Amino acid sequence: MSTTRAIINARLVDPASGHDGPGGVLIEDGLIAQTGNELDLDAADDVIDARGCILAPALIDLRCAKEAALTPDGETLDTLCASAMTGGFGTIVLAPNARSPLDNADGFAGMNRGLAQRGVRVLSACGATQGLAGEQMAEIGLMVRGGAVYAGCGDAPIHDARLMRRLLSYTSQFDVWLASRPADPHLAKGAVALESDWSARFGLPAEPAVSERIAIERDAALAELSGGKLMIDRLSTAAGLDALRHVRSRDLEIATTVAIAHLTLNEVDAGGLDSAFRMDPPLRSEADRLALVDAIISGEIDAVVSDHRPTPFDDKGEPFALAIAGTLSLETMLGAMLGLVHDDELELVDALRVMTSGPADLIGLPQGRIAVGAPADLILIDGDKPWVCQPDAFASARGNSAWAGRRFQGRVLQTIVAGDTLYNS
Repeated sequence: MSTTRAIINARLVDPASGHDGPGGVLIEDGLIAQTGNELDLDAADDVIDARGCILAPALIDLRCAKEAALTPDGETLDTLCASAMTGGFGTIVLAPNARSPLDNADGFAGMNRGLAQRGVRVLSACGATQGLAGEQMAEIGLMVRGGAVYAGCGDAPIHDARLMRRLLSYTSQFDVWLASRPADPHLAKGAVALESDWSARFGLPAEPAVSERIAIERDAALAELSGGKLMIDRLSTAAGLDALRHVRSRDLEIATTVAIAHLTLNEVDAGGLDSAFRMDPPLRSEADRLALVDAIISGEIDAVVSDHRPTPFDDKGEPFALAIAGTLSLETMLGAMLGLVHDDELELVDALRVMTSGPADLIGLPQGRIAVGAPADLILIDGDKPWVCQPDAFASARGNSAWAGRRFQGRVLQTIVAGDTLYNS
């Protein structure tokens, strides 16, 4: 017998509708049955008094990774899901990367059925090319039929324009996005930093910001030629934004994501050559960061992604230029975004939109909104609660965080998925 639950006295924030005000929800059979201030509490078996805390849709992440083959598969996913629950995520998407290319159609459907057994909703994208090498197309159609929610190229851009055209044309037949990092393959090759005075001073292999602009112009032209749906994966520069605005003036299906690191960190954070700040794409300038924040306000960014990559300390122990790119970010992404709210750079509804309804709309999910009939995937947030990032306390502790030691204001109190409480602080 299902439990009917009510959450009352909350600050109800629904980015899909733009609502931000007092209210609550009634949950029945894992769905939202009522919203607002006039709830039928007589029907509720359980009533949660939010005491003015923020009630919002559970977060959705379109790009994260589990720890790579260091423990049994189930354990790594359990760790990833625990991190997601703590961070307020109700849905996460495993994205292809060099360590886990997700390029094999054999067993892909079975893998996705297994992912569905987790408390957190775990979905998967698929690799667009075999081994993400950018040479031979993977069996995308079979993997989409097996549950892949989009096709991705990983960190490396596709060198071959003819192959990129074929990928866009093929994925269009299945009405799925092709996600590609915007980088000119030659300008970005081997780069670990933005081309700037800072990278020149340390002699680091660097990528000029114009690399993104060139790639976006090329890939958009190929999308126009093929009719494909292009997802610009982890836009990170103002030059890339300029190109995005230019290509969006044409009638194209183009979506854009930004990684949380590029919204809240810049190259100055990496000034000590701490390998925890080795990212891919590399951290950019403060002017780039501010341009990305403004693009969220103007609605030009569809989703912010965690780009969560557990990278064991041994792999991060190399010098900056040799260290593996990546950082833990599922547990800190909401805190980092709320930091932008507390600093008056973003309104709360805008900060939450790119982590809830924005990604949900991109891949056609019913969650990510507070509306009657929607899945009851919700989070309660104490927007003022202070805490310090201590990665050793994370579920995914065997890794490295660029936010280690940072002070945050605002933390998840409860994570609810399909009406069930998965995390309670």
